[in-house]
Amino acid sequence: MGKMHVPEFIAPFSPFWWECILAVTLIIIILVRLPLHWKNLKRRNYDLFIACILLLNTVAENWYNYSIGYWTLQQNLPIHLCSITNILCIVLLFNYKQWIAELVYYWGLAGGIQSLLTPEFTIGMRGYNFYSYFINHGGLILVVAYIIVHYEFTPRPKSWLWTLAYLQIVVIIVGLINHFVDANYMYLSNKPEVENPFVIGEWPYYILILELVALLHFIIFYLPFYFLNKRKMSLDKIEVN
Repeated sequence: MGKMHVPEFIAPFSPFWWECILAVTLIIIILVRLPLHWKNLKRRNYDLFIACILLLNTVAENWYNYSIGYWTLQQNLPIHLCSITNILCIVLLFNYKQWIAELVYYWGLAGGIQSLLTPEFTIGMRGYNFYSYFINHGGLILVVAYIIVHYEFTPRPKSWLWTLAYLQIVVIIVGLINHFVDANYMYLSNKPEVENPFVIGEWPYYILILELVALLHFIIFYLPFYFLNKRKMSLDKIEVN
């Protein structure tokens, strides 16, 4: 068994936090806009390029922690929600499916935004783990932005609801894994140590509140598309008349 990691944090809105956020934002903008300016670049090749970056980062993170004796079943399995979504991002870029894109959109935005706003390095900031954290979570935002810009992704009506339903299945499975390996994946056994305004109360009450917060996030993420569709339908009616 490897050594257990001590969680580390970056204080939100500190100078170093701003440096990290601005760097991640700039890289995302460049990677999303690059195909718009590189006319000879084939989208399929670019899809695989991004997928390979995410895949290699996952492999490198696990190899790094294994090589320094810090890989454990309790902390390094890819079953935090962001890690699961990261895997879905890779699958999506290899084989685009609408339902996977919707999971990536809702889970990726919720997990990516919260993780970047309140960074908690559950496996520490040592060495490659620091860079891996931002590649993992920035990668979620990158893929969401990428499919919106280059695939014209639009979530289907009520997709926010069934995405929440799928999340419950994941919670049950991860909760069972936590029980058998004595872990805290998805923070289902103990609340995260990082200060986050959405983490309220003790176990299990904070989980119920986070479920409501997830629902609120999903609805908010769907609303821009709802209003865009409503506006498009209104314009279509005007053109018909």
